[in-house]
Amino acid sequence: MHKILIFVLFLISATAASQVTKVPAVTALGKPDGEKTEMKIGKEGGSFTSSDGKLRLLIPPGAISKKITFSIQPTTNLAPNGNGKSYLIEPSGVNFPQPLQLIFYYTKDELQGNSASLLGIAMQDEGGQWLSVNKMKADTTAKTLTAGIRHFSSYINYLKAKIDPSSARVKINGSLRLKITFVSSQSVSGDNDELSPLGTEIVNSPVWNVNGIRGGNSTVGSVSASQDYSAIYKAPAQIPAQNPVAVSVDFQGSSTNINERLFNNLKLVSNISIYGDAYEVKMLCILSGGSPLAWGGVRTYRDEGSFLVSLENNRPVVINIQNQMEILTDNCQNIILNPNSNTGLFHVIGARQIKITPANPPDNPHPIVELFFIPHPIEMTRYRFICPPPPSVKNAAIGKFDLSTIPLMAFMGKAALPQYLKFTANDDEQILLESPRGIQGFYYKVWVQKITD
Repeated sequence: MHKILIFVLFLISATAASQVTKVPAVTALGKPDGEKTEMKIGKEGGSFTSSDGKLRLLIPPGAISKKITFSIQPTTNLAPNGNGKSYLIEPSGVNFPQPLQLIFYYTKDELQGNSASLLGIAMQDEGGQWLSVNKMKADTTAKTLTAGIRHFSSYINYLKAKIDPSSARVKINGSLRLKITFVSSQSVSGDNDELSPLGTEIVNSPVWNVNGIRGGNSTVGSVSASQDYSAIYKAPAQIPAQNPVAVSVDFQGSSTNINERLFNNLKLVSNISIYGDAYEVKMLCILSGGSPLAWGGVRTYRDEGSFLVSLENNRPVVINIQNQMEILTDNCQNIILNPNSNTGLFHVIGARQIKITPANPPDNPHPIVELFFIPHPIEMTRYRFICPPPPSVKNAAIGKFDLSTIPLMAFMGKAALPQYLKFTANDDEQILLESPRGIQGFYYKVWVQKITD
């Protein structure tokens, strides 16, 4: 039978937009890009998570008859409109009598202002073709995408329509080429309605906006459509007050059917940070504990973030703050109770003071920058979880645990890091904070680098 497309292409009139011929979504295979996680699971079932906490695999009881070593390897994501990383799940060549459950986790920041209803899940076959996983459920409250799968391959989540790139940095007076890409299912013949080949289309729109201003202006930057199904954004001569700026497209008079829901006048957004004399600060914290022989196995909390320090025109300011909520990984099925507020140890909401000490050659040839941050309380991940028994426990049932308050105790009432940073405004990478050597299960690092791209 013919697969009825879940994703119906945008019905855009000739006066609103035009599009080029659909091209099959075929790419090379991704390369390893992160730590591989493995777990032996038997007929009792179980679950485990990718090393970055973005993907969980659930094996229901009875899905396999003997112990199998399962693995998830994060790889580079080459799929059109792909979000984050791709994940190679193994062993390959195994077909399961009942579907296993695949869960992708996403955040509001990762959507870059686009609608969560545009999200989908896809897999890649041996020939590099990307296929839509059609039977998918989206939970916009828990921010998860869930699908049943019967065999392993590389899996991604993607946006069915977006401005590419969805986020970028542009230097003052610089420019950036943007394009609108649709990724949609194609009709197939046969009885398999679980997978559909994906194709891509580049779409042109004559109406582009910057911060809601049609065509933009000299303050926020300008954008104009070109003849090759793209647009050019030109950054302003000074850092705008609202930074990053939102370059958007509104499809006036168009309709889109996504997941059996009709959208009118869909809006796509690309967030562009404008910089001049600027430095990027990156933050990383990893807490780990437990043991492969204990309930829950090895438990890891990972927290990352970044921000820019702009020194343009002697007006220092902290911009483009990116706070990733803390990610918990273990071999349990977790219910995160505070997914939108679990800051982890690092969290920045702004600077209350930035002090610049001018250069004083020859002893101090470069300015010194001191940052005093607005305090924000630490909130660790609170969760309940269900775990398979560890190898040392025989004939035990799956354990249910409530650890919703324990992670908070050690950090109760404390302010998130960093509270103060100091660096030299030169071209070298500088480590500002780093955990002492020899500490087991606790690593943190904060470093800064001048932006030159």
